[in-house]
Amino acid sequence: MKNKKLVAITGLTAVAVVGGSLAYFNQTMTVENPFDTNKYASELVETFNPTDGDNWQPGETVNKDIQVENTGDYDVIVRVKFDETWTRKGGDAYVIKEGLNNTASQENANDGLTERDYSVVAKNLVNDDKWIYNLNDGYYYYKTNLAKGENTDKFLDSVTLLENADMGRYEEIKYYTIADVKPDNTNIGDDESTQWVKYTGEVPTGAKHTRTVTQIVKGAEGYADSDYKLTITAQTVQATSSAVQDAFGTTNIAGTSWSLDQ
Repeated sequence: MKNKKLVAITGLTAVAVVGGSLAYFNQTMTVENPFDTNKYASELVETFNPTDGDNWQPGETVNKDIQVENTGDYDVIVRVKFDETWTRKGGDAYVIKEGLNNTASQENANDGLTERDYSVVAKNLVNDDKWIYNLNDGYYYYKTNLAKGENTDKFLDSVTLLENADMGRYEEIKYYTIADVKPDNTNIGDDESTQWVKYTGEVPTGAKHTRTVTQIVKGAEGYADSDYKLTITAQTVQATSSAVQDAFGTTNIAGTSWSLDQ
């Protein structure tokens, strides 16, 4: 009996020892994975001599080259917009047009008014088969991805002021004087004995001298005596759906065949 009890106790003791020494395997490990990012970069390249635009005459073409280059490491999507402003010398802007295409037209070339004209400056494009104009936002979109190290080729080649661009409406004003000695031409007033006086119709009786002045009609100056500014905006964005959607507001421009990552 004693031997059996001893065996039983020994068994219990063994179980207790095993139970008291239970442990689990625990190990903490770390690994570092180095990453780096390349760059998104692009450049709007222009060839233009500002002095070529001095004293710009109707019908005259001025060289102005532009192209977009991808100087980064990834594909980009490209769009370009043309905005223009006419400003009276010494005054304020009187024509502001945004998102223009390459066409030019005016409602009336002789009325001296500009409000309803589209543009009197033609943008002479080259390689335009690579671009699509979107009427909704006034941008030209490059039809495909612009890959690393590539450029769009020259897009704008030159600009031409329309040959019949409205340079203002003019009127003839007739003056006479009864003074024996012809007054100075700048001396225009109401004293008939010494000044030039405006008249219409036939020359007044007693006139000793007459003169006719051709001058522009106030409020109908057209594009005369003005400064023109063409603003070219180029926008590039990484070729992913979310980036294009965020930047352009859409990823669906008819005529394009972009390859966009998700």
